[in-house]
Amino acid sequence: MDSQDLDLFLQVARHRTLSRAAEAVHLAQSTVSKRIQMLEERLGYPLLERGKGLKRVALTPQGEAFLPIAERWQELAREAFEVNRSKPRQHLVIGTVSSANMTFIPELCRRLWNRSPRVSYRVISLHSVEMYDEIEKRTIDVGFPLVEQTAQNVAVTPCFSVPLVGVRLKQGGPRKVDVRALPAETCVFVPWGTSYLTWHDYWFHAGQKPWAAVDNPLLLFTVIEHPEQWAIVPRGIGHSMLATGRFEIFQIDPAPPQRTFYKITHKAPRSGVAAALRVFDEELAGTIRDGFPDIYTDIRTGRAERRSEREGRRSTRRRREAG
Repeated sequence: MDSQDLDLFLQVARHRTLSRAAEAVHLAQSTVSKRIQMLEERLGYPLLERGKGLKRVALTPQGEAFLPIAERWQELAREAFEVNRSKPRQHLVIGTVSSANMTFIPELCRRLWNRSPRVSYRVISLHSVEMYDEIEKRTIDVGFPLVEQTAQNVAVTPCFSVPLVGVRLKQGGPRKVDVRALPAETCVFVPWGTSYLTWHDYWFHAGQKPWAAVDNPLLLFTVIEHPEQWAIVPRGIGHSMLATGRFEIFQIDPAPPQRTFYKITHKAPRSGVAAALRVFDEELAGTIRDGFPDIYTDIRTGRAERRSEREGRRSTRRRREAG
């Protein structure tokens, strides 16, 4: 059986549309459709429901039964190619929300590159709820959703929390601002989750409409163009904006609720993935501890490890001893 055809089937099963599956593998939609039909002919049963007016692809009962077989087949094929290599390569598929790709994920990827033996990876941007489905289907190995939910085969671990701060153009303004002094009509609003929306609706009346609303935090870098405009962002994104030299960050009183990231994996990881996940966990802990000590709170240990605070305490102790 052609492993490329199996991969096309898995892409269709994940994206649930032929067009998106074709984009993912850089093939024409007609080619993907024809290859799936050839696979069905070899198997002797249909894999996809077909009908006029259907915008999304549904798997037939045979297709649903064949899906885990195709996943195992592809995994065995990957392992077969690794047998003759002197250093078997560890590989992970990582699911993240878009804001994570702007903050801790790049540092984590750098650490995985420098690890020996090296762990290769593929990063996929997904909505939080989608990650649970993808873990169940084993199309991703580890995910970082912003919501906690129960799923039969998914292990959920609170990972770390991120404070939310205000951002505006650099102007030397106050470093702490009362939320009641922030005008809604100049806000660039980003919906940072359910708990944030509850906080926002409490402090800003429903009739107070923001100046603009965006769902992609990357837009904040270009949308905020005037001194009176402001936004609320996770501190990691705030530091990225601060690094451009155009923005400044400020604390909000009372502070918005922190965003909590969860780490999810399958309760029974695929063959060959468990070892890579152990390496991944070590580098994730190092990323939080060393890469962003003043941004993230590692809630697995229940305390924040902030390098600047530790160094400050050491400096004070040395001065006292010298005196």
